[in-house]
Amino acid sequence: MANVNDPNGFTPAYHMAGGTIRPSEFPIESGASGDIFSGDVVKLTSGYVLQGGATDAPLGVFGGCEYQDTTGEVIFTRRFVSGTTTLGSADIKAYVYADPNIVYEAQFTGTPTQADVGKVHTISTTAGDTNNNRSKEGVTTTTASGIAKLVAYVARPDNTANAQYARGYFIFPASTYGND
Repeated sequence: MANVNDPNGFTPAYHMAGGTIRPSEFPIESGASGDIFSGDVVKLTSGYVLQGGATDAPLGVFGGCEYQDTTGEVIFTRRFVSGTTTLGSADIKAYVYADPNIVYEAQFTGTPTQADVGKVHTISTTAGDTNNNRSKEGVTTTTASGIAKLVAYVARPDNTANAQYARGYFIFPASTYGND
C-alpha cells in the first residue's frame, strides 16, 4: 500500500528517556509577524518564539498559545495568527515542546532510504492548514544543513518505510536546549 501524502507537522510520539512529554511556556511578542501552526518547528529569536526556518536551530515544536485579546477575552488556540495583538501589548504565552529528548513523528516529502536513519534532514516550511490550525511541515530527503535527525521509521500498517511519503521518528539534536 502506498503512503498517503498528508504531512501534518511534528507530533510528539515518545520520550527517549521515558520521561513525561509536556510543553514549556515561552513568549511570543504581541503583534509578531508570521503564522505558527500546531506542529510547526519554532525558534527563539531575541527571547521570543517565531516560526522556524528549514535550517534554523529549533527551540522545539509549537503546541498552541494563550493570550488576552484587546477586549480582555482569554483566547486559547492551536494557531498563532500573524499580527495578533493583545490587551496592553502583553506577551502571548506559547506552549512549546522544547525538551530535546522528545521524539516526534513526521512525514517525508520525498522518498527516503534505510541509509537515512541517523542522518539529519532539512524540514519543509509549508504554510499550515487554516481549517484545523495544524502544521503542514514535513521532512525533506536533503541532508545538508539539516536539523531533524531520523531515529527510525514508524512501524504501522499504514506506513511503508523507505518509500515515498514515509513517516519517521525524529529528534532535533542541535535544538536550543539540546546536547549538540
